[in-house]
This record gives sequence, C-alpha cells and structure tokens, in this order.
Amino acid sequence: MTYRSKILFLCMGLLVAFSMASSQGGETSSRPVIGGNGAANPVVIKIDRSKPIGVSRFRTGVTHTQYSLDPWGDPEAIQRAKKLLRAVAVYQNQHLMGWGTDNPNPAPGVYNWESLDRRIGLIRSMGATPVITLCAAPDWMKGGEPGKTDWSKIEVAPLPEHYADFAALAKQVARRYPDVKQYQVWNEMKGFWNPKAHNWDYKNYTKLYNLVYDALKSVDPAIRVGGPYLVIEGTGSEKGDWATEKPIRARQWDVLEYWLKHKRGADFITVDRGLIDYHDKRSYTDSEAMALTDTFESVARQIRSRTGLPLWWAEFYGADRTDREFVAANYASIMLHMIRGGSAAALLWGPQDADNNLKGGLFTDTRKPDGGRPLPLYAAFKAIHDHFGPGTRLYTVSSSSPEVEALASDRKLLLVNKRPEPVTVRLNDRNLTLRRYEVRLMDVSRD
Repeated sequence: MTYRSKILFLCMGLLVAFSMASSQGGETSSRPVIGGNGAANPVVIKIDRSKPIGVSRFRTGVTHTQYSLDPWGDPEAIQRAKKLLRAVAVYQNQHLMGWGTDNPNPAPGVYNWESLDRRIGLIRSMGATPVITLCAAPDWMKGGEPGKTDWSKIEVAPLPEHYADFAALAKQVARRYPDVKQYQVWNEMKGFWNPKAHNWDYKNYTKLYNLVYDALKSVDPAIRVGGPYLVIEGTGSEKGDWATEKPIRARQWDVLEYWLKHKRGADFITVDRGLIDYHDKRSYTDSEAMALTDTFESVARQIRSRTGLPLWWAEFYGADRTDREFVAANYASIMLHMIRGGSAAALLWGPQDADNNLKGGLFTDTRKPDGGRPLPLYAAFKAIHDHFGPGTRLYTVSSSSPEVEALASDRKLLLVNKRPEPVTVRLNDRNLTLRRYEVRLMDVSRD
C-alpha cells in the first residue's frame, strides 16, 4: 500500500468511527444537551398547591454609596433612576459618615448635617422607608484631632472612652430625622478585630451597641434597632482551607451567640455575605458559582434556628462577573434562596453602577447623560419586589435539574435558568424555552 493510500484509509476509518459515535450518542458530552435540540429531554417543573409551605417575609432594599443619584449628576438620568428605584426598593439605606456623606460631627458640639440631609431627602423623595447605618465615627472619637477628618481611617472604631459620645451622636441623628425608624448599628464590625483571639471583639462591640440602642429608644421606643452587621465567612465549596468551609463558621457563632445573649434588645438581626468568601482566592467557574447560591438559604435557616428576630442582609454579593445576564440570574437565585430561608430584608449595595464597577447595579451611572437606564438585574429585582413580598404564600416547586430553579406563589412562578445556554422546560404539559441565564416571571393561571 502506498503512503497516499495509507493516509486515505486512515481518514476513512476516522470518519466511520466519528459517524458511529454520533449515531450512538458517542462521548461528545457527559451532560444532556437541553437547549435547542433538548426538547426531547426537558427540565420538568412541578408545582404542588395542595398546601402552602410558608409565607414570604421578604422586602427588597438598597444602600446608597459614594455615587448615587447625587444632584450634580445629569438631571434627566437622575429622574429616570428615581422612577426605577421607587418601584423596587422598600428600604433605602444611608450610612451616617462616609459612603456618600461627610463627617456629621467633626468636633465635640459641632455638627454638619448638609450631606446627610441631602441623602435622607433623596430617600424621602422616592417614598421609601429610610434606614440609617450608624457608621462611621468622627475622628475625635477614635484618637484623631478635633475638626479634622482622615478618610483613610474610615474603618477605625471609636475608642471605648468615646462609646457614650457615639451613642449621643446617634441620639442627635434620631432627633433630626424623626421619620427614620430603622437603624443598623455599625458596619461589618469594622475596627473591632481582636488579633489575640483571632476573632472580632464582640464584647466591646456589644457595649457600643447597647449604648446606641438605649440612646435611640430614649428618643422614640418605636425606633427599630439591629446588629451586629456581621460578615458570614465560608464559601461553602469545601475545596481546601478555612475560607472554603460551609457557613456559618465557629468564630461567627461566637459573635452571634454572645450578642444575642448580652444585647440590651434588638428588633432585627443583620448580617452580610458574599457568594465567594473574600479570603477565598480560588477560582470558580460560572457553573460552580451558580451552584453556591443555596448557601444563603442555609445561613438564613441556621440563624433563624437560634433567634426569632427578623433576619436582614445588610449587604449581599454574587460572583464577580461582567456578564450582566449571569449577574441577574446569580442574584435572582440568591434572593430566591433568601426567601426560602425566611429572610426579612436584603439591601443591595450600590444600586447605581458607577463606572461599571458594581457588577450588581440596578441602573446605569446617573452622572452620564444617558444614565439611569435599567440593567438586567433590575427586572429580576422588580419581579421579586412586586410578587414575592411579605404575606405572599409560597408553594412547593420541584425541578428535575438544580440548574433551573423556581419559586411559586398563588399566581406567579419565577423561573431562573442558571445555565449559560438555552434550556427547555416542561411545565403544565407544555414546553417552553428559557434563554441563557434568563429570569422569567410567569402568570401560572395562564401559563
């Protein structure tokens, strides 16, 4: 056989082998293809409405940060964004100092309310329920010179000898804004780290919290106060070191249990968490990141097993991605699991996407002429706000694939495709196709 004949024979053999593999299913993929040609093997969604499994407590909200609908932005963009935000955010939160506001108490007895007045006025203009996070502290309360502000020390906590001064400032805030009835005390326990204990200094935090709690309640007993605004560690992937452990880790329980036992009182408990632990430096594929969203439900259930206080998520973050459709599905799945876990509120950090830095933004930058436009996450946020708020009866929904999730009420069904390709779904004896990372709200009485 000539060399040319050998090559021809080999090519024919490979062609036959490929054809046989294709006709028999081959080994081209270990996962069934469910998009496009996947109609023969759809994801089956079943709703059991024989009995409600619970009632939603969930309210949506946002936290205004450094750039957020400020008056020096584009007027038309601001108006567009205000209309959008009014429709989806029950709670709107602003920090006392920093994250868009100046030092309100630069020296003892000296007050500067201009920037906080402006932000609270913004929140009022949208008819939202205002929330104030009592953080950070003026420099003179943490060893700095009165009258000066060093913004590099924003995360420094007040010194113990100034805890009463910080509580007095909180009292001034409550008097100035009598319509603000929701307060979070401090932020992520900043400045309270105890290196010897390798944990947060929860004893001193609780001392500060109790003084602030008493000060706020002395102004108006109807004010609702929450803490400890703790970061919940652990990615939950269990890929290696402590940062990948399942949440909630032991040292967080030390904080939570001490605070729960020694707090003067509380109207809600507040925590925050990122899908991937900040200390976890491992890389996660999109599918791996999507598979971790149920950890928010696990955390909620664990906390609620220890306390009857309503659970607030002061901050929550999905995977750090630039794919806006992925972001919308990722955050929608996180909120779905928050609802299932019995969470009462979730505040999205930074509704305005400033310079494309906030992957979880709801609308584009209002400092730009064409800003204030909704991003893909907005539709998912609005669907949950409009149809799965407090009092909504929830029903059991089963899915034949963990990559397609669903949340059902009396009238609505929320579907989340966590896959990067279209998927065929079988619902009520009919097929429908979800786009890649689509979040779809359906009227189940018709669909």
